[in-house]
Amino acid sequence: MEITEQYLMSNSGFALLNKLFLSATEGIIIINESGEIILANERAYKLFGYKNGELINLNIDKLVPTQYKRSHHAHRDKFFENPSSRRMGEGRDLSGLQKNGDTFPLEISLSFLTHENSKLVVAFVTDISTRKRQEQALNDSRKKLQEHTKELESKVRERTQELEHLNLGLQSQIRERKLAEEALKESLKELKKAETEILHSLEKEKEVNELKSRFISMASHEFRTPLTTINSSADLIGKYKNTAQQANREKHITRIKGAVHNLTNILTDYLSLEKLESGVVNTNIQEFSLKKLLIDCLNDFEISLSSTQKINLIENAKIDLISSDQHILKNVLMNLLSNALKYSKDDVDINFEEKGDDFFLTVKDRGIGIPEKEQQMLFDRFFRAENAVNIQGNGLGLNIVRRYMGLLGGTITFKSEEGIGSEFTISFPTIK
Repeated sequence: MEITEQYLMSNSGFALLNKLFLSATEGIIIINESGEIILANERAYKLFGYKNGELINLNIDKLVPTQYKRSHHAHRDKFFENPSSRRMGEGRDLSGLQKNGDTFPLEISLSFLTHENSKLVVAFVTDISTRKRQEQALNDSRKKLQEHTKELESKVRERTQELEHLNLGLQSQIRERKLAEEALKESLKELKKAETEILHSLEKEKEVNELKSRFISMASHEFRTPLTTINSSADLIGKYKNTAQQANREKHITRIKGAVHNLTNILTDYLSLEKLESGVVNTNIQEFSLKKLLIDCLNDFEISLSSTQKINLIENAKIDLISSDQHILKNVLMNLLSNALKYSKDDVDINFEEKGDDFFLTVKDRGIGIPEKEQQMLFDRFFRAENAVNIQGNGLGLNIVRRYMGLLGGTITFKSEEGIGSEFTISFPTIK
């Protein structure tokens, strides 16, 4: 959809964020300083068993089991006095109270924000009933293992005593003992395997929850700045009513467009990562013009270049048609160009060439570079170098690029020196 002034003023951008809020797989509850719920998503209603709208203006203490209400009220007041993003539930058990009186285990991540001079707390609620059942299953397996081991050891001892006293059927009893020992070993192996699988499942779930919490914290921070920009610029536009103030209106419209563009990039990166994590991204190999693709990308960035920036296209090979996934390659190139222009105020060079059956495409900037001590973490999810923390970004782009190149059977490498610039090279085969 083309982003126009009418689109912005219709609050469609806010509608998109509202859909993301309502469809989140975590329960999200927003409360004010009085502990009253002012907003909740659909998942929160399902978790606590309330009908749509019943949570609004309800005190948050109504969702806390009776034995914890008094201490919860004190904790809530203390949090408003010294607010900070934090995760609750680690090292101790937390429970939620449903409308019908039932309780369920949960984990809560808290985030603090100020809106229209009001202090608000955002609670992200995760139902951990499945994990608790898995932990119980693990404990039950361990108990059964101990009981089974004792039972088998007891049988072995009984057989040994019978052989010592009776000395009858010696060879047969020895074989039986060996069979019992082998059965014990096999049982131990199977139980150990089951224990390992359960532990792996628990670790995977904890890793996913940690990634969600990190994304939520990142998104809360990254969304706040552009939303503040949109809000303030929209208010100012309304004050410029004279024709002579058109320049001021256009300045703030440009600010709004830039803020919406930043929000769109954050959502695009998150959705791309979610698709890649879910394994639903498939390649679509078709023949296309690589040079035309590069030119299209350059045209997309033309209006955003500063007066000191220029993108130089350098051809070291006569490349026309290639066979690959055009959509994936464009996403990769747009990401690399966006980074190069973001972290550099000077020219950016694009160089492409063919070596054997592979193509090599390099994006080189003359920007801030990457500190050497942090280069090994460059492709990690949500990683931001220390010299880039004050520049807009979410730390997902290069992780997504590396995953995309893996789908194409290609690679991405880089060279960088702090204060000098960075050079990223992707290589990929073309389907002959």
